[in-house]
Amino acid sequence: MNDIIKIFKNYTLLCCIAVVVLSSCGPESITDPIGSTIAPAPVTVTSVKNISGASIIYYDRPNDQNLKYVKAVWTTDDGIEYNQTASFYTDSILVDGYGAEGEYKVELYSVSAGEAISKPVTVTVNPTRPPYLVAYDKMSILPNFLGIRVLSENETGAKLTFRTFKLDSVGDYIEVGTDYTLASDIEYYNRGHEADISQTFRVQVRDRWGHWSPAKEATVEPWFEKELPKNIFREVALCNLDGDGSYVPDQTGYHLPSNFWGHKQHSWSGSATAVTRIFDNEKTNSSSNCYHTKPLAPFPAHLTLDLGAQYNLSRFLLWPRTDPANQFRGGHPQILRLYGATYNGTDPENLIDDIYDKEAWLDLGIFYLTRADGSMEPYPGTGDRTAEDNLILENGHEMILNATDQKIRYIRMQTIKCFSNNTVAGAVMIQEISFFGSDK
Repeated sequence: MNDIIKIFKNYTLLCCIAVVVLSSCGPESITDPIGSTIAPAPVTVTSVKNISGASIIYYDRPNDQNLKYVKAVWTTDDGIEYNQTASFYTDSILVDGYGAEGEYKVELYSVSAGEAISKPVTVTVNPTRPPYLVAYDKMSILPNFLGIRVLSENETGAKLTFRTFKLDSVGDYIEVGTDYTLASDIEYYNRGHEADISQTFRVQVRDRWGHWSPAKEATVEPWFEKELPKNIFREVALCNLDGDGSYVPDQTGYHLPSNFWGHKQHSWSGSATAVTRIFDNEKTNSSSNCYHTKPLAPFPAHLTLDLGAQYNLSRFLLWPRTDPANQFRGGHPQILRLYGATYNGTDPENLIDDIYDKEAWLDLGIFYLTRADGSMEPYPGTGDRTAEDNLILENGHEMILNATDQKIRYIRMQTIKCFSNNTVAGAVMIQEISFFGSDK
């Protein structure tokens, strides 16, 4: 009991001390920042760095305890006033939003904690040609499968919008697509147009401040595209070792473990998990009707296809195994890489079994088979998919192949990773693949 009384007395004493301290401070000293009514001294500008569509102003901060932050105020070429702040701990400030290169004035203010403002310091900046106009200058519009391919550059990584128009039969330009990008190397496609017919397209570029470039125009003939007939596809089993696949060979000295891993399918009584299942035009909910590699085979897994004829390839669709346990989970492929052989003869034994040989194999692209929101995380359960993800499963993952003017007959597909986190003992499960291109 004595201990309890002692603790209570100590607690009471501490509370009384706190009340006395807070009362002595007074309401003004605990709520008002120091120097709230006194404007801090102005900054001293040391240099200006002019960049694409913007400028960075460097300055020395005043030795003034009232300074909390620095504020810049400027008006762009289209008459819109902007402002930006920089904390006390920073010695520079970015001014941007300019729609054209030129000379502009910026006012810099020192500001106290109580928003007292110093006299302005006027700075002259000369931002260079803004990113959306640089992208316009470097843009090219090229024919592609059933449409156009637009190339440009965006070195600053600015957020840009590309709007595509097409001249219709009555002489009006109608909008046919919009593309958004932050990429430095810009490449996008606008499809869905007639093939082998001359058509006129226009493309404009916009930045995030609403500035639009002039329209760049091109008259092109989109290329013909069709789905490749699967009845002439064949598996090519390069480096096919005999046995049931339980033997794991030593990979020492291999540039790549050839087709061994992909060729040895998982098997059990009554199953049929051969490579041929990916081009049998069946997308049934059955584990025995899909391509299914052996679980013991390490990644990457490989398979090689003979398309049966030579094609300029445009894209492919891939459907994973259709049962819920392997949709954005398990053996659902997540990262793929495709190669096309430069050899187009009829004898696959003449293929060079090394995809790192750039004279023998063309890199057609690395592909990320993500969920609809761009995520690469596997679903924790079988019933967690969104409507957008279900649409991907219904229509297939669409992947655009790297543009090449060379016809290709043999495809090597490398599965680097599946949605399963187990990259050693996992397996690849693919229901169907469709390729598109032209044999003209």
